[in-house]
Amino acid sequence: MTQSSPSFRLGLAASLCLSAGAAQALTFISPMGEPFRSRPGDKPPEEMWFEAADKDGDGRITRAEFLADAGRFFMALDVNHDREIGPEEIERYEEDVAPEVRTGGFEGGSASGGPHRGHGGGGGRRHGGHRSASDDDLGSEGVSSGDSPPQRPYDASSEGASRYSYLDLPEPVAAADTDFNRGVSPKEFAAAANQRFDLLDANHDGVLTRDELPHLGGARAGRLPRKPGGNRRPPDPVAPEPR
Repeated sequence: MTQSSPSFRLGLAASLCLSAGAAQALTFISPMGEPFRSRPGDKPPEEMWFEAADKDGDGRITRAEFLADAGRFFMALDVNHDREIGPEEIERYEEDVAPEVRTGGFEGGSASGGPHRGHGGGGGRRHGGHRSASDDDLGSEGVSSGDSPPQRPYDASSEGASRYSYLDLPEPVAAADTDFNRGVSPKEFAAAANQRFDLLDANHDGVLTRDELPHLGGARAGRLPRKPGGNRRPPDPVAPEPR
C-alpha cells in the first residue's frame, strides 16, 4: 500500500482522530484552583474533588476539610518550600498545572504579569447569571457616564478557570494575592479558602453537600496538558502547619 493510496490516507485520518480523542478530558477546577480531569464515561472530575476533600467520606465537606484541602494544594504549588507561592510558581501553575486559566479570553490575570482579575479571594458563585455593572460605572440616573454607549457588564464566567469551576475566578491562585506583591502566602490562601467556602455554603450550615453545590453537568470538556508534569498526581493531603 502506498502512502498516497486512499486506504492509507483514511487510516491515517482515523489514527489522528483516535489520538486527538485520547487527549480529550472532562475538566473541573476546584474552588482553590486545582484541576481534576477524567475521561468521558468515567467519574465526573468534580466528584473526584469532592471525594478527595471529604476525608471522612460522610458526604459533607466541613470548613476544616476544605481548609485542609487548600493547604495540601498550597504545599503542592510551593515547590521550593519557602512558604509562598511566588511568581515563578504561579507561572508554573498557569503553564503546567492548569493551563486552562490562560485560555478563553483571559487577559492579564496572572500574578506574573499584569493586574489580577477577581482579586480578593472571593469570586461569584456560578448560577448562570452575569455580574451587574458596579455603581462606579453608572451615573446618577443609572446610565453610563459620558457620550459613549453603555458597555456590557464584565462577565468572568467565560474566562480562564471560571469555565471549569463553581466560582467566577479566571485565575483562582493569583486571585488570593490580596496585597499584590506577586506572591501568595499561606495566610492569604487560607483567607481565600474561607471566603470561597462561605460563598459555596448556600444554606450557611458550615458544611458543603453535593446538593447545594452548583451542578456543572460533568464539568467542561478540555484537553490534557501537554507539558511535562501537567497531569501529575498530587501528593497526599496534608493540613497546613500553624504559623
